[in-house]
Amino acid sequence: MNYKKIKEQNIRFFSNTLKSSSDEHHSVAQSEISHLKRFEKILELGNFNNKRILDVGCGIGGFYGFLKQHGIHTDYTGIDINKHMIEAAKRKYPELQNHFFVHDIIEKEMNETFDYIISIGPLNLRFEGNSNTDITMKLIKKMYETANIGIAISMTSSLTKRPNKETFYYDPVKIISKTFEFCRNVRFDHTYIPHDFILFCYKKDLYDF
Repeated sequence: MNYKKIKEQNIRFFSNTLKSSSDEHHSVAQSEISHLKRFEKILELGNFNNKRILDVGCGIGGFYGFLKQHGIHTDYTGIDINKHMIEAAKRKYPELQNHFFVHDIIEKEMNETFDYIISIGPLNLRFEGNSNTDITMKLIKKMYETANIGIAISMTSSLTKRPNKETFYYDPVKIISKTFEFCRNVRFDHTYIPHDFILFCYKKDLYDF
């Protein structure tokens, strides 16, 4: 697995979608309804009000805009490996100039923790050698280690009835099984979009209270 090449592929693809897009969901190669359904489902992670939120693969800040629109006040930080996305996010939300950063959480530790960490379809583009699952599990573990309360991540599902050749579809059972290696307090939802699922992982369970 050549992670450098995979990053370059990801950056190149989404730089092109950003250039050709006229709105936020197209900039990250999503339909409007799918994007909204993911945002709504992510909120089930917990009470985001007045919490520190890290958005991994934030794109141009769509989830922040969603929170703002719904009157949910958070201490929000967005990171992305694509500098063009971060530049666009800063232009779109100038009040958060100092809260959008180019950063790869897989390669470099965050120097702080966050209450909730979310990531919406960050690695759904099919990578060379079908290495998506290994990379995504590294991402989930890094998110989990950096969160104080819990994390949520969405990904495309191998149970889809309408596959796209450019998209990688994850085996939900394999993802859950691998997640159980470091987190047992897990929730899973495959009901909101037919081709998608969200994994919720929490740091504490009933025995910790």
